[in-house]
This record gives sequence, C-alpha cells and structure tokens, in this order.
Amino acid sequence: MKKELLNMLVEIRCEKFSEKVISFREGLNVVIGDEKATNSIGKSSALMIIDFVFGGNSLLEHNSDIVEELGEHDYFFQFNFGNNLYYFRRGTYKQDLIYKCNRKYEELEPISIDEYRTFLKSAYKLDHLDLTFRSTVSLFSRIWGKDNLDVKQPLHGFKNQKSVECVDNLLKLYDRYKLIKLLSSRMKSLSDEKTTINKAYKQDLIPKITKTKYKENILKVAKIDEEIKDIKKNLARYAVSIGEIVNREVSELKAKKDSLLKERAKIESRLKRVRDDLSQNKHIKSKTFSGLIRFFPDVDADRVANVEEFHSKITTILKSELRESEKELSESLDDLNSAIDELDTRLNSVFSNIDNPEIIVDRVHDLANTYSSATAEIRYFETDDKVKDELKEIKESLAQEKARVLKITEDIINDKTRQYVSKVYSEVRRSPILSLSQNSYTYTAVEDTGTGKAYSNLILFDLSALETTELPILIHDSVLYKNVENNAVAELVKLYISLGKQSFISIDEIQKYGKEAESLLLENKVVELSDNQVLFIKDWRK
Repeated sequence: MKKELLNMLVEIRCEKFSEKVISFREGLNVVIGDEKATNSIGKSSALMIIDFVFGGNSLLEHNSDIVEELGEHDYFFQFNFGNNLYYFRRGTYKQDLIYKCNRKYEELEPISIDEYRTFLKSAYKLDHLDLTFRSTVSLFSRIWGKDNLDVKQPLHGFKNQKSVECVDNLLKLYDRYKLIKLLSSRMKSLSDEKTTINKAYKQDLIPKITKTKYKENILKVAKIDEEIKDIKKNLARYAVSIGEIVNREVSELKAKKDSLLKERAKIESRLKRVRDDLSQNKHIKSKTFSGLIRFFPDVDADRVANVEEFHSKITTILKSELRESEKELSESLDDLNSAIDELDTRLNSVFSNIDNPEIIVDRVHDLANTYSSATAEIRYFETDDKVKDELKEIKESLAQEKARVLKITEDIINDKTRQYVSKVYSEVRRSPILSLSQNSYTYTAVEDTGTGKAYSNLILFDLSALETTELPILIHDSVLYKNVENNAVAELVKLYISLGKQSFISIDEIQKYGKEAESLLLENKVVELSDNQVLFIKDWRK
C-alpha cells in the first residue's frame, strides 16, 4: 500500500535560484547558513518566498530589492494533498494572480489570490475554523522584516493590531469561538433593535410610555374588551334603549371634563397671582425716603440709595421670570380650554343623538380607536422591555462563555509550554505564562528576562500552538535563535522534528549546537547558503 504523505509543500522552482529547485520534506525543513553567520545571503528571503507560496504578500513589501535586482520573475511550486499533486505559478508582476498548472508547469487556469487561499484552507482541512487561511498561518510565519517578532506580544500579527482581535483569533485557531460568534451576533442584532426603538421614540414615531401608563393601558384594554363584548351580546336591547350607551359615554366624558375644570381652576388662580405681582411695584422710590432724611439727618443717604438700586435690580429679574411664567400659564390655560371645548362638543353630539341608533356605531368606533392606541403602546413597551432584558442576558452569557474558553485555552498553552521548558532546559526553569482576558493578553517570563530566554519563549509558544491546534505549518527565521543558549537550540531542533508537521527554519553556525543537533539539521537541510553560495543567481551585496 502506498504511504499517504502529509499534506505538504513539495517543491519551489525559480530560474533566478542558484539551485533551480528547492525540494521539501515532511516535518522539519532547514535553510542552513555558514559558520560565520554571514548576512544577506538569502536565508530570510528563502523563508519569505515560502511564505509567498503560502499566499503571503510580505515578500514584495519587505524585499523590494529582489525585483529591483532580478527583474520580474515567477515561482513555480507543487503541493501534495491526500497523495494528489497540485501545481501552481505565482509571479512578482501580478502577485494577486495565481495560475493552476499541469505537471510541466504549463498554465491551465488563472485564479485570484483569494481563491487560492480558499483552496489552501480547504486542502489543509481547515474549513471549520472561523479564520481565513492567512489569518491562521501568517502569525506563525516569523521572518525578519515582518512585524510579528515582538517577544512580549506573540499574538500580534502586526504592531497596531487590536489586542481583542489577537485574542479572538487565538480562540478561533483553537476552534472555541463558535458559541461566542453566535452570542455576539445575537447581541449585535438586539443592540441594533434597541437603537432602532430609541430612535423611533426620539423622533416620536412610536409613543413612549411609563410603567404606570402601561399598567393603566392593561386595565383600559380589559375594560374596553368587556364593554365591546357586552354591546355585541346585547345589541338588540341597546338598539331600543340608546340611553344606556349614552349614559355610559356621558359619564366618562363628564369625569374627564371635571378633571380638566379642576386643573383649569388651579391654572387660573396661579395666573391671577402672577398678574397681580406684575401690576405692583413694591420697591422703594427716592421720594419715599427723602422726607425720612429731613426728619433724621443722620441717616446715610448713599446707603439708602444703594438699597433702592438693589431692589430695583431684583424687581427687574423677578418681573422677567414672572412674565415667562405668565406666558407658560396662559398657554396651558389655552390648551385646557381647547380640551374642555372638545368635550363640550362631544357631549352636545351625544345628547343630540340620544334617539339615534348611530350612537352605538360611534361608541364602538371610539372604543376600537382607543383599544388600538392602547394595545400599540402596550406592544411597544413590552417589545422595548423584552429587548432590554434579552440584551442584558446575552451580554452576561457572552461574558461567561468567553471567560470559560479563555481559561481553558490559556491552560492548554501554558501546560504545553511548561512541558517544553522541561525538555529544552536541563535545570529547573519556570515557564512563561500566557494570561488571556476579554480584550487583552500578556505573555511574561516569571523570572528570566534575558533576550535569549525571551526568544526561546516565543519559539515555545509557537511550537505549543503547532502541537495543540490544526495549524499546518511554522516558519522561523534565524534571528529567533541568535541569543538562545546553544543547548536549548539543540533541544528545540528535536522538538521541531518530533511534532511531524511541516516547519521551515533558517539557522547559522550549526556546529556550535553540538554534533547531534548538527547531524539533525544537515539531515533535514533543503538548501545551504554561504558567502560564496547565495540564494539567487545574482549577488548584489557589493
């Protein structure tokens, strides 16, 4: 039986490569530098090209010199998915265009970069994750020039990325976001509904009532229901005895009028007092106290004059307020008089139709209108109340669910990282701790704050994610290993190999990591670069 290969990148071809074909293997793939750790020989560029093949755009953003020196060119590459081979071409001239090819790399069909990324997501069996393919792999493609090398922010794909987005993406990678997504969607729907209701209230499109008014409407609707049922049941009797209907309506109208008359009496009384106050001028005039000075020459005339001026100013202010009050009371009185006139008109109409059967129809019509208005107010009030209650409940459920999945996710990562720390370091060392919250996170080393340990922690975080999720690949540049202890790097190499998934790293000075590590790195080598053997056919360092 033919062995089923891991879903993997098989090769990359380019006419601009010194070695025209780079072939890849399952598991660890190593781009090896020389013993002098010579720079600018193509180690990072090789990883950027691998990232380019996996749908990234960083190659041309951070390595513009490649096109400047080599001109526009193409990369041809092959994937194996379920023992089926797929061939593609992607060029530097139109990087958003991918060509499907046959095994000879002859063009078959052009597709967009988005279609290509969708294909990769499906081919790697990641369709169930609520992440795009690039959102899944880009963070773990850590190459010199990209903005994801901050050892204190391992979840940030770029510097200005919002922490809440980073946390959410991690939950999505661990496939623990589905319920959060459903609850968030429901919360947004309810929030939009609440906003719509509030706008309708504000623009007077629907009536806003109080709890007291709501209860009154409930009673009113019940009473109207009862009366209409009574009219239906006793229609024949009312047709020959209109007085019963009339008396009932007259009683209601008179009760309303009595209430309005009492209110009018109060307004008229207040208005009279205001007008009386306006018609009087009670502050002291100079002529009033001139005689006082004549009989009592010791009185301070200037002080008395100041008192007069003060009273005059106070009177001016009071008069302004009284005039405003008079205006408001007059308007209220006019409204009350209009309402009373309407009731009088209705009463006259009722009395004039006392022997007219149409009064029954009018009464039912009025009851129906009142019923419709009251039930609408009840419905709006209950809808608003229901939305507020549901929104509160959803927010609480969302917070609880997110807290739950954040806790289990950080526990999984921290436990796996702890296991790796024990393997990588022979002496007892405390492992870094990832702490996740709703909108932020921290990744801290408890005791060792050195540069080497910080980069080691970043590598261990990525390896933990690679093992505990469906993340398909890992790309690590040599900059990550520069300050890490030699023995620790040697152990990290073993970890890459043990995980089985395809990973791509570049590394220099492999001899210093010991014979076993050197042997493993050479065994997994895909290309070796040096001062005399650079990645491309042209060396533009000089």
